[in-house]
Order: sequence, then structure tokens, then C-alpha cells
Amino acid sequence: MSKPSNAPLWVFVPNILVPEMALQRLSAHARSQSFTGLPAGLLQTMARSAAPEYQNADGLDRIEAWLMRYLDSQAQAKFDQYPAWAMLQMPQVDSGLAAVTPFTRFWGTVGCLEIERDGVRFTPPEVLQLGQTDLDAFWSVVKPLLEQHGWVLKTPTGFHSLLSNPTPVPMEQASPWSVQGIRLTDYLPMNQECSDWRRMWLNMQVELHNAEFNKAREVKGLKPLNALWFWGGGEAWQTDVAVPRVKSVSEDGVFDAVKMTDSADEAVNRFVFWAQLLSSLQKNSVQTEASESGAKPDNVYCVNFQGWGGNVGVFKLLESEVLQPMRLAGLAFNWVLLGNHGWKTLRSNWMNRFKFWQNKPDWAVLGEPEMQDGPTEEDLQAAWQQGQRDQDSIQAEWEGR
Repeated sequence: MSKPSNAPLWVFVPNILVPEMALQRLSAHARSQSFTGLPAGLLQTMARSAAPEYQNADGLDRIEAWLMRYLDSQAQAKFDQYPAWAMLQMPQVDSGLAAVTPFTRFWGTVGCLEIERDGVRFTPPEVLQLGQTDLDAFWSVVKPLLEQHGWVLKTPTGFHSLLSNPTPVPMEQASPWSVQGIRLTDYLPMNQECSDWRRMWLNMQVELHNAEFNKAREVKGLKPLNALWFWGGGEAWQTDVAVPRVKSVSEDGVFDAVKMTDSADEAVNRFVFWAQLLSSLQKNSVQTEASESGAKPDNVYCVNFQGWGGNVGVFKLLESEVLQPMRLAGLAFNWVLLGNHGWKTLRSNWMNRFKFWQNKPDWAVLGEPEMQDGPTEEDLQAAWQQGQRDQDSIQAEWEGR
């Protein structure tokens, strides 16, 4: 995904794409009736722009996948499956890419790990009832084990902490938002280079399971804090583009998105998470460069749209408070239409104004391609049996058998 240099505004609309098969079954009249309420600016762009390409998130959280392509439009970050967010470097912070050995930095996230038939379910700390007392108790158990195995905390202990170790641990792991459904045996790499980390992680599980603060949480009906999820390791990479500023658009108005809330749309909360996390790595280096060059970080306006059948009143406020001022200023902006597994990008610019004869929206823009069929029952059973064999092997290694 190339970043348009003249488009400082991105308008994200979650839940707007619908399955292509469902869209095709609707008549032309039914389509126009179903999609009533869309802002005039979007309808015009749908009528006067070329058909956008659908971008699949490829198993990642959609916001994570979009942000990765935004920050690394030239695909310089090399990874097989999961982006190396802990290895992001900024030119004025790190002395150079060669100075950081690959797979020596990881994010460690506090959370609750549950093993289910089709994989693990990891609940991140933002959605757990987690006070400072329990958080401190968690780190009092985990920190000595980390130090014993050579891990150093690069940021203060919190929900998400940056960890480093001089000895590389060659594994790619998913972020807390992309982890769901991964088998635990896939998470625990069996290669020799990761054996020390694997033993430490398994020992950490036992210590947390037996910790008094977790027993007290379970008595209260709360999920235990039983895992420190390692993720984001890989090859070093860098970006010269700042993380965009995020604003939430709802019927209550347009506000800076600075914290995750229960009332905010899921996409807004994801943006807030990444902005807060990556700011500790950027350390204002990009902002300093931007101020010197006259450039500014882009703005992302995320619309609180719950999907078709819900309230479309927010689009009126979006049109009057965001889109009209941008058009009057002559600035281009981009639409990002989110579906269940990916997104489409539409670009609105001055050239669209000259296509005055094109006013009929192309409703196919709102279609999301069907995903391939999921695993069969036989596939799940075979994976389960293989997982049991792998788990037995891990258990034997842990017990020294």
C-alpha cells in the first residue's frame, strides 16, 4: 500500500463491507435503499473512482495489518507471518539497523491464556479487571525468572513491556490482537535455539498458576493473570513515517482518541493501543524530523459505525465536521472501508470533481470477497491429536525425561 503524499486525512469506516454473495442477491433498488445514509462525499467517490483492490489482513488483526502497510509501504520489514513490532527502529533513536541483533527484542504482554480445542485464547489486560496491586504481584513473580534467563526490561513494567536479551530467540509470535486460535504447540517453538526460553516460559506458567494473587482472583470470579505473552520479535526495520494521530467520530462529536474505552468502536481502541505502544519506540524522533521538514503526522478519523441496520446518524456529523472543511481547503483524503477480514481504500481528490457526469455509486465497492472455507472436522481432529503428541514432548522436556 503506497501512502499518498498529498492525503493527510484517512477516514476509517468499520463494519461497512458486506459479503459479496449477499450484495449480489440484492436488486438495484434494494441496494440503494439498504445503503441510505452514506455521506455525499463517499457516494461521489464510489461513483467517480476506479474499483478499489481488496486488501486481506492475512490472519492479522485488520488495524494491525493496515498500520503495518502504512508504516512500511515499501515492504522492507521482512517477516514470515507476524510483524516484528518490537524490532522497529527510528533513525535518531537507534544508531543503526546493524546495531540491533535480530530476535533480541520482544514485547511482553500480561494476560490470561486459555487452551481450547481449536487453539489458545489469550485475553489481553485491557479487557481484564486488573488493578495496580495485581499487576505488581504479577511482575514480582515474573521479573526474577526473566532476569535469571538474561532478559532486561527496556520499558517500565506495565500491561505491555519491551524486553531484550543478548541471545537471539528465533521465533515469530502474534500480537495480543492477532493471537486467537493459535495452537499452544505452535506458540512454543521446538527448535534448540529456543529451548532455554521455552523452559523459562513453562516454568513461568507454573509459578503464576500457584501464585497467591491468582488464587485470590479466581475466588472473586476473575480470570487469572497466568501468562506473559512474548511477541513482536524478528528482523530489525525502520520507518520515516510517524504513527498517525487518531480521532474518534461519533454522534457526540469529534474527539482525540487517547485511551481505550468500553463505548468506543473496536477499531478506535485498536488504533489507540498501537499509538500508545509504538510511541515508546519512536521517542519523538519522527515528530522532530517532521517539524524540521514542515511535514506533520497524518490524521485518522475513525467513525463509530456499528454496521448496516444500526444508526447512520454519525455520517451527517462526519460530513459537516470533517469532510466539508477538508473539501473547502482543497485537501485530498482517503476512505478505508473495513470488512470482517480486510479493507478497501478509496481516494478522493480534485480530479473527481471534473467527472461530473458520474454520479451513480458503484455498490460493488461495498462487497467483501468470501473467505476460503475453514478447516473440516477431520482437520481439527488431526490437529488436536498432533497437538497432544507435541504437548507430551514438551512435558517430557520440561520434566527432564
